[in-house]
Amino acid sequence: MLPRFTLPLAAEQFLQQYWQKQPLVMTQAATGLSCLSREQLFALAEREDVESRLIKGRDNGPWTLQQGPLKGLPDTTALDWTLLVQSVDYYHSSVALLLDDFNFLPSWRHEDIMVSYAAEGGSVGPHFDRYDVFLIQAQGEREWQLGPKCNENTPRQSTDALDLIADMPIESTHLMKPGDVLYIPPGVAHWGVAASADCITWSVGFRAPRLTDLLARLTDETLADNASTLFQDSHRKLVSAPGALHESDVELLQEQALSLLSKDAAYRAFAELLTEPRQYPHHTHTDIDAIKRHYPDAYMVRAGGVRMLCTHEGLWINGDLYPLSTSLIPFATYLAQQRLYTTAQLDKYLCKETAPLLKTWQEEGYLILL
Repeated sequence: MLPRFTLPLAAEQFLQQYWQKQPLVMTQAATGLSCLSREQLFALAEREDVESRLIKGRDNGPWTLQQGPLKGLPDTTALDWTLLVQSVDYYHSSVALLLDDFNFLPSWRHEDIMVSYAAEGGSVGPHFDRYDVFLIQAQGEREWQLGPKCNENTPRQSTDALDLIADMPIESTHLMKPGDVLYIPPGVAHWGVAASADCITWSVGFRAPRLTDLLARLTDETLADNASTLFQDSHRKLVSAPGALHESDVELLQEQALSLLSKDAAYRAFAELLTEPRQYPHHTHTDIDAIKRHYPDAYMVRAGGVRMLCTHEGLWINGDLYPLSTSLIPFATYLAQQRLYTTAQLDKYLCKETAPLLKTWQEEGYLILL
């Protein structure tokens, strides 16, 4: 089995009524979540190139946090502990295929899939995130308590290691079983506690770039294109106070500085930033047999940690631009909009120009032949 998610309502309705507005419980909306075992998750937590955390605690604490790599986890029969492994989709291409089912959102909004394992009573405490997340129950049961919208002024617990809410008001409670999905918008308080042993939850998180990061990249790109451009004021009028910075000069300086910004620079700056992966795995596992069983016509998949975006200039892969002619943009769009590619679909784009590109990207490890 391979992981699948089905949005149980029209995508337009979800975006209008729920996206970044209110939580949504979706019962039995996911399948195929057994493709990642507990043992595989524990093995990832031991790796140096994987971000992992071990959290212990319950109720009002005390809470402890241990950063990975994690060798020698607590016994699975012990209570009140949780293992978090970040970006599992980067290391297991089969897990990454789940992202194709979130195509009602632009792919650059996908961040990663974190997977947690919790013993009974395990939790990460009451908190809120600044990004959207779909919480998918893969194994066991977890009880989620939801609270109000929070912000930086929300009272916190006095814990150094974790950013936890103090005295979270409970507005609703939901017991999630395997296959159930809970969408939580940014800022909504939530607290999940494992209601059974061997509780595994997938968290599909969404990328929300900082506006300051976007501005910094746009500025860098603009400076590269206009390094020698100087200010001009040929229509200068006499000023009465030469030692003052006048509002008219501020407006003119700002106008000329902002005039350097261009749509092409924005495309390049933003595409570079949005295709940069969280990390670069030393090794990515691809379960070729499972993929071929599920998709007999599958020819190729994208490696788990590879990010792609298509613009009018070509295909961006992991922060690098591969310039393409206008005639090849549909081919690049096809590669960027999904992670699994069938023989029938690829045949529509194969030609003397695309064949060497595919070979190059396979050799780079971006694409994996099945």
